[in-house]
Amino acid sequence: MIYRPIFALLFLIVTAHALALAPADPARFDKAIAAFEAEDATNTPPKDVTLFVGASNIRRWQSLAQRFKKSPVLNRGFGGSHISDVAHFADRIVIKYRPKQIYLNAGGNDLHSGRTPEEVLASFEAFATKVREELPRTKLAFISIPTAPSRWEEVEQVKKTNSLISAYCAENGVEFINIFPLLLGSDGKPRPELYVEDKLHFSEAGYDVVTSAIRWQKDIFAFTEQDAEEAPPANPIIFTGSSSIRRWSSLADDFPGLPVMNRGFGGSEAFDSFNYADLTVIRYKPRQVVMYAGSNDIAAGKTPQRVLADIQAFVAKVHAALPDCRISYISNAPNPSRWKLVDHMREVNRLVADFCKTDPRLEYINTHDAMLGADGKPLPDIFVSDQLHMNAKGYAIWTKVIAPHLLKQH
Repeated sequence: MIYRPIFALLFLIVTAHALALAPADPARFDKAIAAFEAEDATNTPPKDVTLFVGASNIRRWQSLAQRFKKSPVLNRGFGGSHISDVAHFADRIVIKYRPKQIYLNAGGNDLHSGRTPEEVLASFEAFATKVREELPRTKLAFISIPTAPSRWEEVEQVKKTNSLISAYCAENGVEFINIFPLLLGSDGKPRPELYVEDKLHFSEAGYDVVTSAIRWQKDIFAFTEQDAEEAPPANPIIFTGSSSIRRWSSLADDFPGLPVMNRGFGGSEAFDSFNYADLTVIRYKPRQVVMYAGSNDIAAGKTPQRVLADIQAFVAKVHAALPDCRISYISNAPNPSRWKLVDHMREVNRLVADFCKTDPRLEYINTHDAMLGADGKPLPDIFVSDQLHMNAKGYAIWTKVIAPHLLKQH
């Protein structure tokens, strides 16, 4: 008789575990899916849409359309969902739109409910197979399962699942967007500012990280491929930032005898330089970093103060790893195509110039004034046809102004 309570307790534990691992019933999302269909009946979805689907970090992404203005986007996230739910409802919330691109972010809820990494992988395989069969021309990307402070005890399961899905993606032509390491601080733990009060869902700062990864991961990984083909120089001078750096094809010729490296990625903003500083700057242990960023930020509607904050974050990140590194900031250029924004550009320049005065390891390089004519307007013959990027004459001006600021020795 004394053993009955023990057996009863064990029975309850086993039963509860079995119930917890029972297949999730997709019917719990019928109302959410019906709401999407009602929305489609009222507002016809655009063609060639970029579709975001998955769990609550997708559903809660209110700034999605604002962040991806160049392509119509559609949000079909439903909170609490598993990858198996996305696969179950794929015909109604994915396939019917015939999107040109799909971004899926889910899997954390699967693990939290007791699914194994192998089971989560199987669910993703089922979804990817359905997309490949029904939409052979559609590109599919999986945004890695993020960690979060409130679920930190699950981090090893998250890592294993991401590893399994990453391997599957590599073998099956699916892009794996790895946001996981970008969400961690120098202590290896989730950065708290990237999450809202529940410590589970992304804040706008968290969505900054995701947006940057979606836009630039391919470009950043291409640098790694370049390094494999040609070993980077020791203690280089790294030029980084947006397209005016990326398009500087004569960089090495313009600074002969100096170990310059080009790590610009076109269209990027100051935050992107911060977000990928580990892979574009810090890994090379440069003696000096020459940065040009901020113009795209202003064109996208960011304030000069936000640009300054992102540049300060970049500086702090680099100096935390490389305390002796000099960081030189090239002033925002007075481009004809963005002349209406020149006052904002000049405010960025003023703010950054003042910031550089606070630390002897920083310097502000004023190329802005040298690009203006006697009338105070941009020189007409130093830009290519888009009136945004420079031609050889423009880069000659930059070379003359920047050269005295480059460190000859480490």
